[in-house]
Amino acid sequence: MKGIIVMEYLKVLQDNFEAKDNSFLYYLHEENFFHEKAFAELCSCISSLCHVHLHDEEVSAQICFIYGQVLRHIIYHFDPSDLSRISNLPSNYQEKLDVLERIVTSCFYL
Repeated sequence: MKGIIVMEYLKVLQDNFEAKDNSFLYYLHEENFFHEKAFAELCSCISSLCHVHLHDEEVSAQICFIYGQVLRHIIYHFDPSDLSRISNLPSNYQEKLDVLERIVTSCFYL
């Protein structure tokens, strides 16, 4: 994988880790919006980085944190005592989570 592409993936990961504007976690956390394109970009980013930065502790920690945050926001969506609701949670959200889970677990169980 070329260095420039790796740097772009690292930026996508960092932006999600920090929930920066236009990242999937930004949309999920700040806008309560499931942004399909940003989700696909995040999944692609994690999948690609796992092959290049498999043993990088910082990358691994960021992946785990992001995965945990996605799960947390989905749980909050269904918690009747929480006011947070994802305005456009896809009806196939379980499939989306399955995709992310497979990608994340493949990073650590190759």
